[in-house]
Amino acid sequence: MTPKTSTSARSLDDFITASAALTGFDAFDLHGTGMAGLYHETALEQVGRPAVARLLDALAAAGGDPDGITDETARDVARAIAHMWYLGVWPQLAASVHTALGRERANTPFTVSPEAYTEGLVWRTFDGHPAGAKPPGFGTWSDPPPGAPAVPRAGERAAEPATRLPGPRGAGS
Repeated sequence: MTPKTSTSARSLDDFITASAALTGFDAFDLHGTGMAGLYHETALEQVGRPAVARLLDALAAAGGDPDGITDETARDVARAIAHMWYLGVWPQLAASVHTALGRERANTPFTVSPEAYTEGLVWRTFDGHPAGAKPPGFGTWSDPPPGAPAVPRAGERAAEPATRLPGPRGAGS
């Protein structure tokens, strides 16, 4: 294994490790979005290196469990980072947190980049596809989504249900 040689490389690795805990996706999936470096830089620009370090320390103190973070600032930064990974948008921070950070940046939500929308983790959570981007492929609309029950095609007979539902149509008719 190659030793880490720079602080910025260590910081990105720490950011990815924390992001994995916050999103439920592993580091491989997060890197696979192509957004890791940009999201790391965005977080640093929006809240500053000390606030990101504060989040990393709080997450480590909580044993890697985001629900164990008790520091209000670290919790809100964690929420913002998870929001960014899922939707590609940096959200507005809580007013108290923005004030406590003393940042000069406007506390307004913004889309991180055009690619951030298409690479949002939200699409992966339900095997969906972003509208207007990354089409699923020709004819895939004709198959049910992964995990959905099979639907009989035209001309096929539906399987008889195991039990009848109560009500006028299912009550012995």
